[in-house]
Amino acid sequence: MSLERAVGRREPKLAEPNSEKLKTEESKPEKLESEKPEIAHPWDFWMKTLTKQEAQTLVSFLLPGAEFKGTRDKEIQARTIEADLLFNVIWHGLKIILHIEIQRTADGNMARRVWEYNVVTRYLASCPVYSVVIYLVEEAGIVEPPYTEEVLGELIHVFYFRNIKLWEISPAVFKQMGFEGLLPLLPLTQGGNSRVVVEEMFAELEARDRKDLLTFGWAFAALVFDKSDDDMQWLQERFDKMSNILRSSWVYQKIIGEGLEEGLEKGRQQGLQQGLQQGLQQGLQQLRQRLVHLVQKQFPVLAPLAQEQSALIEDMEVLGSIIDAIIDAETIEDARRILNEAHQSQ
Repeated sequence: MSLERAVGRREPKLAEPNSEKLKTEESKPEKLESEKPEIAHPWDFWMKTLTKQEAQTLVSFLLPGAEFKGTRDKEIQARTIEADLLFNVIWHGLKIILHIEIQRTADGNMARRVWEYNVVTRYLASCPVYSVVIYLVEEAGIVEPPYTEEVLGELIHVFYFRNIKLWEISPAVFKQMGFEGLLPLLPLTQGGNSRVVVEEMFAELEARDRKDLLTFGWAFAALVFDKSDDDMQWLQERFDKMSNILRSSWVYQKIIGEGLEEGLEKGRQQGLQQGLQQGLQQGLQQLRQRLVHLVQKQFPVLAPLAQEQSALIEDMEVLGSIIDAIIDAETIEDARRILNEAHQSQ
């Protein structure tokens, strides 16, 4: 499979919010946003998929000492606006909502958008809302805080938020212990658009036993490298060397598996059908192992139950949703209920 097809076509900006309702109630885990091998909005897809999987690491980076307590529905019932990420967080004993916007390009109306999301979420929720905008690549025209409004020269609104510009972040920051989940973002950091940094990223992920994140790191490197450069050829060769690891990752199997399914519907040859079955089985096994590993880490006593229940599930989307639900589970009773009901979700 080609580098560009697996990563997705590069497009100038992320999809604009288009929801018809914004609500801040606790929500069920969301499905992955890509359903085809050529991802419509690759920056959006890879960044949101990584941050949802590594939510606690992202929270720790943005709010040192804060504890991730689950996601909230990103749609807010009020006008046609939609936030990117809403996390329930405990920060120094205070319950807050961490609101995160992910931007590929500058938007002259960004400050007002963030203000809107923040105000509407705060109105509907019972706790403060802390807003952060993460910019992925350097571009002119980024709007800095605060957002203000005046009436006839009189100041009536002042709203502060944070801008995080990844290209200003030193690679050493994400190499710190506890930030392993953000190592795939090294190609987006200061001076990260280089083979040296990408090799460091691969080495760090393998050394810290986070091979499950290699696919994300490879995807971000492919997005920042100029496809006309020799770097893309080098990255393709680097992919080939790691192909066994990358192809076995759950997110890769999700993308490629669905692409193969689409091909089967168009009547591809029998050999491809056999390859599909093998690929899907690998993806299922990867997700099952991830679920058991996650339960072993968070609720060790439930590991045998996770092993038993995961073996009964044959649907990758169901497994992904259960993994998200376990991440959000606050008590062992919640986790036990999720696992006991797991195979019934198929």
